[in-house]
Amino acid sequence: MRRLPIPVMVAFAVGALLWLAIAHISPPGLAGDIAASPERQRALFDKERALAFLRAQCAFGPRAPGAPSHSRAKDYLKRELTRCADEVQEQRFSEVLGAHRVELTNLIAIFHPSGSEKALSGKEAAAPESSTRVMVCAHWDSRPTADQEADAQRRARPIPGANDGASGTAVVLELSRVLAVRRPPQEVMLVLFDGEDYGPKIGQMLLGSRHFARNYRGPKPEWAVLLDMVGDKDLEIPIEGYSQQMAPKVVERIWQAAEAIGSRPFVRRPGLWVQDDHLPLLRAGIPCIALIDFDYPYWHTLEDTPDKCSADSLQAVGEVLLHAIYNTRVVAQADEVTAPPLQGRNACPAKQLHMPIRRQEAQACNGLLGV
Repeated sequence: MRRLPIPVMVAFAVGALLWLAIAHISPPGLAGDIAASPERQRALFDKERALAFLRAQCAFGPRAPGAPSHSRAKDYLKRELTRCADEVQEQRFSEVLGAHRVELTNLIAIFHPSGSEKALSGKEAAAPESSTRVMVCAHWDSRPTADQEADAQRRARPIPGANDGASGTAVVLELSRVLAVRRPPQEVMLVLFDGEDYGPKIGQMLLGSRHFARNYRGPKPEWAVLLDMVGDKDLEIPIEGYSQQMAPKVVERIWQAAEAIGSRPFVRRPGLWVQDDHLPLLRAGIPCIALIDFDYPYWHTLEDTPDKCSADSLQAVGEVLLHAIYNTRVVAQADEVTAPPLQGRNACPAKQLHMPIRRQEAQACNGLLGV
């Protein structure tokens, strides 16, 4: 084999390094290309990888706080986020619930925008370059009791939490991989909350999001989306009640993105009022909506297993979020919209109640949570 001259070898090496740099940080124009093409989004968001993330979480066993599988799952999630994000933080805290002290951890991953000094250098700058931030979050814990089991003797067992917990987290993990490959136009923060489903009462739930909302000191996200129970094989996501009432512009942003790419699971009809991790964020002034399909017969039962979930459902949610993040035209249109409050029948302000209620009862729950 003939050896190339040294100047030619150097030229090849420099060219290869430049190609790698461009592939990693992606030029600003590429973000628009991603947003404009649903086919490009499908190619970027790997639905099978997302489903593998869901199964991997469930393979640890129930992720109820205090269980050894909870700690192992946390370490796994942190490793996966660290592979992709510019910064990963553990927000550790404890809660005294009755006679028990529960140790909990929120995971926070930051992705700097394309063209920023942080993205180019990979180093922490002295101060934030931009206050524009988007937030996507989910809860990674699972319910310690199967309180919706028909057989009372089985209710004390922890649930697998495939859809209720692992599905939203799986979408977040796959988003982190895409965000590392194609830099977003603004800073993106991915947050995995702990202790959402601890219970049994609402005062003993939403623990991670409450702690985050009380202690967050960074730039306020321009908009935020909570993912919960988004892996159902028969996925249909209506407009959650509190989201429409308290963050209508974010609702419009996401539904415009869904309609732009023809996402069928997103339907423009009133959904349930669900007490979930978006409420503490709303109380803290973070405009956050909940994407949730509460029509799931295996909720809080031992049958909430990976075989009830679909890679296509995870992909549908991931694609809509990618379009909303990368497409600035959707952002501009949504900012001009003030959507009307939901009309008609309102139901179920709390996941643990799962029963029809009147609007005034939903407002009473608002007061209970301070939102």
